[in-house]
Amino acid sequence: MVGTGETSLGRQLYAIGGNEQAARLSGVPVMRAKVLAYLASGVFAAVAGICQAAQEQQGDPEAGAGYELIAIAMVVIGGTNLMGGRGGLGLTLLACSPSATGEDPIDQCGARGKRLMLTGVIIIAAVLAQRRKSA
Repeated sequence: MVGTGETSLGRQLYAIGGNEQAARLSGVPVMRAKVLAYLASGVFAAVAGICQAAQEQQGDPEAGAGYELIAIAMVVIGGTNLMGGRGGLGLTLLACSPSATGEDPIDQCGARGKRLMLTGVIIIAAVLAQRRKSA
């Protein structure tokens, strides 16, 4: 499996995430790399929207409300530092499993409304742990 640091674009994005000015001074085409990243993000979002609409058999503009918080939580659980510069694809994909997020136990207990609160607690705990580790 190809990791983020194994392609030139991946290394460029990694450098930009660490320090954009240093990446620019190192010869990284920052604007081109950012445009490609945003372009890929838009394409993936469009595909996800099409898949969601196909699954629900209707279009609902509020169907993905709250997913952004869950996505941030999965990246943080996967070990990516929110301060920038470090992260990994493998652990993030592992963190996306339903058992890692606690969604299955929450759904089974009938506490579905508490999911966003639990996700926020996970993000806060991870940020505090990252801050303590870097200090």
